[in-house]
Parts: sequence; C-alpha cells; structure tokens
Amino acid sequence: MTTAHIRPEILAAIKNTIVPEDKTFGRALFPVIAAATYRNGTWSDLEIKLDTEHAVSAGSVVVQYGQSIFEGMKAYRVTQDIPQIFRPYDHAKRFQRSADRLCMPHVPEELFVSAVKKIADLYTDLIPREHNSALYVRPALFGDDYSLEITPSAGYSFTVHVAPTVPFSVNMKSVLIERENTRAAVGGTGGVKAAGNYAASFLSVQRARSVGCATSIWLDPIEHRYVEELSLMNFFIVKDEKLYTPELTKSFLPGLTRQSILQMANHLGIETVEQPIDINELVADLKKGREIEAFSSGTAAVISPIKSFKEIDGQEFVVGTEPGPVTSKLRAALVDIQEGRAEDLFGWMQNVK
Repeated sequence: MTTAHIRPEILAAIKNTIVPEDKTFGRALFPVIAAATYRNGTWSDLEIKLDTEHAVSAGSVVVQYGQSIFEGMKAYRVTQDIPQIFRPYDHAKRFQRSADRLCMPHVPEELFVSAVKKIADLYTDLIPREHNSALYVRPALFGDDYSLEITPSAGYSFTVHVAPTVPFSVNMKSVLIERENTRAAVGGTGGVKAAGNYAASFLSVQRARSVGCATSIWLDPIEHRYVEELSLMNFFIVKDEKLYTPELTKSFLPGLTRQSILQMANHLGIETVEQPIDINELVADLKKGREIEAFSSGTAAVISPIKSFKEIDGQEFVVGTEPGPVTSKLRAALVDIQEGRAEDLFGWMQNVK
C-alpha cells in the first residue's frame, strides 16, 4: 500500500496529529490505525483509517466473551534515519500461536508485518527520538460477530494502534509476592497473549500498589511456590555469576525480550540457566544477605531492576538499592541495538520500509 492509496483526509489527520502532553505508556493513542477484516474465510486488503471508523458493537463476541488477543512491540528512531521495529516477524509468529489457542484465524505473517511497518512509517515524524523512547505498536485481533451465541466468531477484525512513549523509568521497583490469587492455570491461556489474562491481573496489581509495590510476581498454579512471571513481564535473577530465569511452561508467556536477553547473555559470556525458581528459597537467600540481582523484562521497560519483594502484610526482602552490574550491562547492550548505537548481530531490527 502506498500513500497514493490512502484517502487524503486520513493523510491530513496524520499530518495534523498533535502529540498529547501525557505520554504515559499507552495513553497517547494516535487517531489513525491500520486494519483488515476476516470475512467468509478470507482476509481483506490492509486499510489505513481513523480509529473512530472501526466501530465494534457491545453485542460482539469480543465484548461478550473476550475473544481477543494482542501483541506489543516498539518502533525506534533514536539514532536511525529510517525507523526500525524490534522483532516484528517473531511477534507475528507468536500472534498466530495465540490465535490458535482462542480458535481464531491466523493473520498471515506478511499482512501482520506490513501493517505494523506501514503505520509506523506513516507516523515517522512523530516517533520520539529521546533515549529510552519509542513508538509503541499494538496489533490486536478480535471476534466482531454481532452475536450472543457461545461459539467462536465467524468474522474478525485485525487492528494496529500506535502510541508514543516517554523515556521509561528504570528506577528500582518493589514487587508483591502474590500468594492469594493465581493468574493462569495449567492448560489455560497463560502462555499466550489473550486479552483476558491482563484483566485477570488487575486485582493483584491493585493489591500490590496498596503496599507500595509497582506490580505483582505470580507463582505457579499448583504448588504456589515457583516464580512464573510478573503481571506484565518475565523474571530473572543473577546469582553466583549466573543468569537464572524460570523455565517455560504453558501457564506463562514466552517473552521475546526474555528470549533476546538469553541470547545477549550468551553472547556476552554470561552463563544462563532456565529452571524453576523457588520464591521461598529466594527470600531465604535475601534474608541471609546473599548477593543477588533481580529484574523483569518486557517490551515496555526492556529490563526493569527490582529493589525488593514484599508480602501483603508489609514484610520486605531487599535485593538492592541500585541496579546490579549484570542487569545494567544487559540492558545497555539490548537498548543500544534497539536505538541503533550498536550493530545488530542477531537480525532483530527491521526497517519500516
């Protein structure tokens, strides 16, 4: 699709877009989206349109039964002349795995990547250029049949929204050890990006904030003992000069940033270990004063260092007051590739055109 095929009023809307002052993650949504629809077993051509033109009924399958998935990635233009997106083809593959779990059709890989590249390209001039800033790109797929029948939708909408993000805070954070609620069950949807997973985490995040924590850390759904992930991010610790992360199960998400960190660590000569991490053993080590680094990883913050773990009764187990050396080294190495200051040896970055 070239700009010649986009309606003049849509190009004008892009040109006249004013970046909101509040660019807190996800809030400053831009008005123009990329979209396609699935009807009678076939995908339409990609369309660039106003978000307000893509209406969804309150009687749709997505609203009534939550048949919805999404992905999240970033377009960077800090030093780059041409914006670049981090691992769009890998996001496309994971999007298809999520679609399988929720009985939805695959969005073809090329349609997915074309959509995220096209909308980022159209908004090139509004991509933030500060360090730790980017254009957040949110593809979504949802059932849009007007129906209350308890069955998968026959029709679907694929949309891509974008929002600029301000420099993300890399300040140390505290996290709540979630011992009361469970985010996902064995055999559930925890291993894919189903929209309902995130709604299910809201209560725990509120509990976390009530005791001064940024978010929650979830434990396994069977023994409530082994760390799985944070509400929005994967989990790592550094101990005895090794980098540990929970081995993947089907009850939590295989993050692409997680995968990138493991690749980067191996490249830097840091030994990596994927195995269960017992929260009680971790707390015991911290009580003994053992030197440990802890951080979470995800699209939004890339790597976010953890200051402490807390129980709901206020007990706190401090990791440290400054990011550890391995945490800092990994974050700098990954962000340098994303922002174009270092050679991309892994083939992660894709030009938008």
